[in-house]
Amino acid sequence: MKMPNNEKENRGKINGHVIFFLVFAILLIIMVIRLAIWNRGQRTDYDPNENTTEFDVELLDYVQPLDPAVLKGREDDGVTTILALGNDPLADDRTENGLAALIEKESGAVIYNCAFPGSTIAMKNAEYNSNYPLDGLSLYWSAAALCNQNFDLMEAVVRDLNSESANEALKTIKSVDLTKVDALVIMYDLQDYMGRRIVYDENNHRNLNTVYGALNATIQLFQEEYPYIRIYMLSPTYGTFTEGDGTTYDCDRDDLGNGTLVDYINWELEACRSNGITFIDNYYGAVSMDHPDCLTDGFHLNQEGRQRVADRFMDVFAPSD
Repeated sequence: MKMPNNEKENRGKINGHVIFFLVFAILLIIMVIRLAIWNRGQRTDYDPNENTTEFDVELLDYVQPLDPAVLKGREDDGVTTILALGNDPLADDRTENGLAALIEKESGAVIYNCAFPGSTIAMKNAEYNSNYPLDGLSLYWSAAALCNQNFDLMEAVVRDLNSESANEALKTIKSVDLTKVDALVIMYDLQDYMGRRIVYDENNHRNLNTVYGALNATIQLFQEEYPYIRIYMLSPTYGTFTEGDGTTYDCDRDDLGNGTLVDYINWELEACRSNGITFIDNYYGAVSMDHPDCLTDGFHLNQEGRQRVADRFMDVFAPSD
């Protein structure tokens, strides 16, 4: 029997419903396989109990090498000599356990520790006044006395302080030969913040009553007179302090009129950046609010605190990598 032509044509065609169900079945199988893989997951090295607090903040370090051009013609005497200016972190302990001695031991350098206890970066008064003699030991006036080799004001101030540490600093600073100095280390704690010193004067970038201005003027003084000295600014560490009325202030959250200590640190960093010197962050990188066991009286460094700051400095001064 002969099949009709239209029936032959229908048998040669693929049914559209069959194609639809085949495609649907394939997609369904793919979805089931992917869901099974997703549910099973993938092995990672994530540890939910791992302490990751060290990654919560970004260090504010600004590392600026010295321009090799400024060293041309300078003869290397084979000895690394460091001059240290600052206050209590360096002045509290001048023994072999002190911060300067720890850096000296780890670096192999010779260090002149010229830090005066209780001094600050910025001056309190617009002009020196004997009613507040510590202004004569502030950062810029210490640097100027050294560069000009005129210690008359320092001698008068230190004589009235009755401080063994200040006497030792004066004796040391008078013995420094700046032509032999390779590096200058500057470190002050939170006493500018405690003293409500002004942070910045937009109309005068060398205003010695401001932290930025005094630091700016000091850096430029050394860069003009002794350009071959590499300068390192070490930031304050975290701290708290209690005033006479019993009020305790936390430098991380309390604004005493010119910002928190972080604002002071940021202007120190800005002065370093604008003058091309190295800034080392101790506030987040050495002794932070997570290290109260490194402090005494709220902000003075104990032995562990000094070691952490020394190690932080060495990470930049002589990196192991």
